[in-house]
Amino acid sequence: MPHPVDIMVGKRVRLRRLQLSLSQTELAQKLGLTFQQVQKYEKGTNRVSCSRLSEISEVLDVPITFFFSEKADSRAEVAVAEQLEPSQLKDGLRLITAFGQIGETHTRKKLLALVESMVPAKA
Repeated sequence: MPHPVDIMVGKRVRLRRLQLSLSQTELAQKLGLTFQQVQKYEKGTNRVSCSRLSEISEVLDVPITFFFSEKADSRAEVAVAEQLEPSQLKDGLRLITAFGQIGETHTRKKLLALVESMVPAKA
């Protein structure tokens, strides 16, 4: 089983990569890796060494602390990423980004009500 910290770091690598609209292949090329290695890092299957994490943080233009912050991050994308499975992350980020671009408050409220109505009620 991957260590929880490795999973957290991997999720944040994926989150930042998606924020920058980079594919796994593009990130891998910038790091001199295969896309399979990037996949393993993002899943937490393979641990990221300190030197590699430094390279990743430079390519993704974030401080190394971005991958470890235990505090609740004020950015909605990070909070959402912590709750989603990797397969859900891309669609979730697209939804958050699109929602943030809706200028009219009334429209945002209507969209939010629609989305909430689609969520199954908890018993």
